[in-house]
Amino acid sequence: MNKDDITFAIVGIVLGLIFGFFAGNWSQSSTTPTGATNSAPQTAAPSGGASGTLPPQHPTVDPDKPVQARPLTPEQIQAAQNAPGGGEVDEHGHSPDFHKAEGGVSELPSIEPLPASSKEERAEQKYKNIQVLKGIAAEELEKVMFAFKDSLGVECTYCHVPDHFERDDKQNKKIARQMIVMMRETNQRVAKAVGEAERVTCFTCHRGQQKPAS
Repeated sequence: MNKDDITFAIVGIVLGLIFGFFAGNWSQSSTTPTGATNSAPQTAAPSGGASGTLPPQHPTVDPDKPVQARPLTPEQIQAAQNAPGGGEVDEHGHSPDFHKAEGGVSELPSIEPLPASSKEERAEQKYKNIQVLKGIAAEELEKVMFAFKDSLGVECTYCHVPDHFERDDKQNKKIARQMIVMMRETNQRVAKAVGEAERVTCFTCHRGQQKPAS
């Protein structure tokens, strides 16, 4: 086999691959069902600065202006009560244990660090950027956050960046840390004066308002 034969063989192989590629694509496109190219689901762009993708025709979401969720309908409450493990719930789907009997405010668990001998998982071991609440039980952190939220009558986005709760972008979060330190110091003084049974919480001053009444 001379040099020309080798050259013609290589050119033939290359041309065969090219024609085969185009023929394969043409046959595949001709068998695609009509309208299949436009069958991808449509998603709405995030609005109001919120992260994630909203469904089509979803109302605008502004993280700085949270909207209170609608109360459950009687049918939804009944369904929640009949669900496995369900029980008495209010119009927001919360059990009686979720709220205090007075004021409808979530009870604030202890925010004191666990004893060094405790084997429970700490908040800073499970969550990111825990600073003043280091040492409390990880399973209690969400209850603490709900108590803060209810005491000020706000939503989580008042202090937190949606979907990025560890970030410190908002000044309200930094102020909340200062308030936690103040509350701890106040309770230490209260304990010395009248005993551990009495303590102050966020609700003591805020009473469901962002700013305590003067």
